Amino acid sequence: MRISERAERIDPFWVMEVAKAASQKAREVAHTDRPVVFLNIGEPDFTAPPRVQQAALAVIESGQTQYTPALGLDALRQAISGWYAQRFGVQVSASRIVVTAGASAALQLACLALIDRGDEILMPDPSYPCNRHFVSAAEGTAVLLPTTAEERFQLSAAKVSAAWGPHTRGVLLASPSNPTGTSINPAELARIVDVVRSHGGITLIDEIYLGLSHDAQFGQSALALG
Repeated sequence: MRISERAERIDPFWVMEVAKAASQKAREVAHTDRPVVFLNIGEPDFTAPPRVQQAALAVIESGQTQYTPALGLDALRQAISGWYAQRFGVQVSASRIVVTAGASAALQLACLALIDRGDEILMPDPSYPCNRHFVSAAEGTAVLLPTTAEERFQLSAAKVSAAWGPHTRGVLLASPSNPTGTSINPAELARIVDVVRSHGGITLIDEIYLGLSHDAQFGQSALALG
């Protein structure tokens, strides 16, 4: 079978390869006095809370297992809209909300909708490995800009401005970031957004870990910037 060039360009997601190897090791020592303790991926060793289990059982038993609307259940989208208003004080209408099977699916759809062949997307290095593959799958090019601890391993407005070229389409950021765990200073993020807007570009921001921000300065959604 011939694999597409697009797929061939994508490197393996090595953390999952490590996870497979760890699972194999765990099976080998499962019944010994030295079992494996998993510290490799962000997954707890407990299952869903009882209320979630009960809700899942209830919808299955009531026959609510058919296809949902493509954008997600209307009631869920309304609830998410209300949560953003309550948690962050930002107004995001339900009509602007799409429910996906995780953040990766959302980023993939966003890249496919906004990036054309040859577009360049600026990203910090280090950053989440899959993000650059979402850009590649949309036939764009991820331009990785080295960052330092002093910069919180995040891009700055000055760095974005300096790297902007004729093929640059925008930036893809994560705050808090995986794997560094750092967030972008809100004031710096506002400056980045201003630079991108001045070029007519797009700012894509992954906030999947925003709920883990325990500092009020950084626990803010970029949606507040419009």
